[in-house]
Amino acid sequence: FDASDIVLTDANGTLGTLTANADGKTWTATFTPTANVNDTTNTISVNLTGLTDTAGNAGVSTASSANYTVDTLRPTATITLADNALTVGETTTVTFAFSEPVNGFT
Repeated sequence: FDASDIVLTDANGTLGTLTANADGKTWTATFTPTANVNDTTNTISVNLTGLTDTAGNAGVSTASSANYTVDTLRPTATITLADNALTVGETTTVTFAFSEPVNGFT
């Protein structure tokens, strides 16, 4: 088992170095999501056909993670003024339009 057995086609991210547990059954890696992605349909898969157990039995098919969400988009804003040529004593309405719902805007 190595990184080439892992399928990240639908992952929207990368995996760090694989580390094996002493039992040889559990492996871990750090997942880093791709920047500027908002996707609710992501999975990580393992191609089992290239693996064998200690008895020499070959793996079959693939195994996939549960679906997970990646949202690394950062909010952006567009600021518009109803009147962009003001003179003394005039006022105008300013509109702040965000790319997604935001909290903490005052």
